[in-house]
Amino acid sequence: MTIRALVTAVAAGALAASALSLYVAGRRDGGQIHAAEIAVLTRERDVARLEADGERASGQRLAEALARGVQGQAVVSAFIPQALNTEDGHETLAAERAARLHDADRRLCQAAPDLTGCPTPRPGG
Repeated sequence: MTIRALVTAVAAGALAASALSLYVAGRRDGGQIHAAEIAVLTRERDVARLEADGERASGQRLAEALARGVQGQAVVSAFIPQALNTEDGHETLAAERAARLHDADRRLCQAAPDLTGCPTPRPGG
């Protein structure tokens, strides 16, 4: 072998080793970049899931509040005609009428237990 062939072979080997080294480094760096992108996308997915759960819970709370409002309105609307036609606003209530009002209060508290004046629910019952 001539010196020129030997130098060419060594140069070709060094070039091949450098190319292989760059290829491996590029694959490793590309993997790290993809791992970072995957982590970002995973966090975005988790945030979107939490937002969707919050929106569902908010919608459910709104529906419950609207249902309580409808129940309360139904209870109150039964007494409006009577209240508009009473002439005895300063007299003591009859026992029957007081019982109806207590029943209405109880139904309002069942519909919305967090109203002021409603008894605090007991644990377990």
